[in-house]
Amino acid sequence: MTLTADAFTGSLLAVEGIKDAAVVLNGPTGCKFYHSHISDCQYPRASSFDPLGYTEEFYFGQPRVPCTYLEGDDYVAGSTEKLRRILPAIAAKSDDLLVILNSPGASLIGDDLKKFIDSAGLSNRCIAIENAGYSSPVCEGFEQTVIEILKWMNPEKNLNNSNPVKVNLVGISLYNSNWDSTVYELRRILSFLNIEIEAVICAGTSFEELKKSTSSVCNIVVFPEYGLKIAKWYEEKLGIPYVLSPAGAPVGYDATEIWIEKIASFMELDSSHAIEILRNERKKHYHKISRFHSLTGLPKGATFTINGDSSVVLPLTKWLYEYLGMAPVGVKILPGSKPEIESQIIDFLEKTGFSESWNKFCDDEPVDIVISDGHTIRMIQEKSLCKKGIEIAMPSSGYLNFLPRTYVGINGALLLLEEIFNGLRRRPL
Repeated sequence: MTLTADAFTGSLLAVEGIKDAAVVLNGPTGCKFYHSHISDCQYPRASSFDPLGYTEEFYFGQPRVPCTYLEGDDYVAGSTEKLRRILPAIAAKSDDLLVILNSPGASLIGDDLKKFIDSAGLSNRCIAIENAGYSSPVCEGFEQTVIEILKWMNPEKNLNNSNPVKVNLVGISLYNSNWDSTVYELRRILSFLNIEIEAVICAGTSFEELKKSTSSVCNIVVFPEYGLKIAKWYEEKLGIPYVLSPAGAPVGYDATEIWIEKIASFMELDSSHAIEILRNERKKHYHKISRFHSLTGLPKGATFTINGDSSVVLPLTKWLYEYLGMAPVGVKILPGSKPEIESQIIDFLEKTGFSESWNKFCDDEPVDIVISDGHTIRMIQEKSLCKKGIEIAMPSSGYLNFLPRTYVGINGALLLLEEIFNGLRRRPL
């Protein structure tokens, strides 16, 4: 059973993705501990951590997501007293942007969060989000909260004719697996086009960088599930256009090449240097693929099952089938995926004779390669039903990465090849 987060998690991580911002959670400790843990794991801000440094009220030994620890009586009488205490206490620790976020239960109490912000004299750096769309998919909570923060900022278009040109990356969240390595790789690829990144919207960015995001020439939507609505807001409010690849996210050689060409064409840039680097990498490793195939007959005919965001599932499924000859025996997408991308996946499976694989993801049948979230992969591996699992989604398996590790872009294609080929070397199931 695949575990998927909801909009509440997406909303919390949208705030926690800003370097100098913090969530103030109006809710019980049960809503705090997991989110504080995942925020600190996905985006650690301190080089060391002493739990005794966070023993004061509201923190409960964790450095992130202080909360009002609502209890039974609070849901009847209201959380007035705790809200009155928590805001000045958290504000005194730093000058960070503060975002008060209601838990699902707290949103039913009806406390006027803005009143507490005004009475604490924090309206210049504190936002209230009373309802994050809790039963919605995680990506929708992320987008909604990012837009609420942008609206509160009330930014104005700031033209910047700098060279090299600067863009924003939109649609990357702390909830994306290895988000920081993805940013590193995309920054590297864009440098081949002489493009710099101004801001990665609410993923490792500062509040000042968010302000400067209005000077970018365009927004590049990486994962549309997490960023298309945000990009449209920038376009409607500030007139900043956005670029969206028709092939989905830049996953695998083909989709990455299309992604590069789309950006270069939109910005009227020469893509030849970037494309040459990509194709040289593909050629350099062709001999390893060919040698492995001549000795084993693989990866052609090897099976895989995949579950992830539609913008990742589409290019990855196509690439594994067309480039490596692998068979997609199970293809499923996470909630919040884009209908137009979903239809492309269905059409592709029908054309290749794998229509029965759509919306199928079994954890009780043998398969060579499982591509999913870390939790699901571990369950399948414990049953000895796969040779290799490749993690492309949260929740994480907890594996600690020291080297950049992403399935996106040119280096992401190499990582996928390495994982698949070494996985297929294992004994038959």
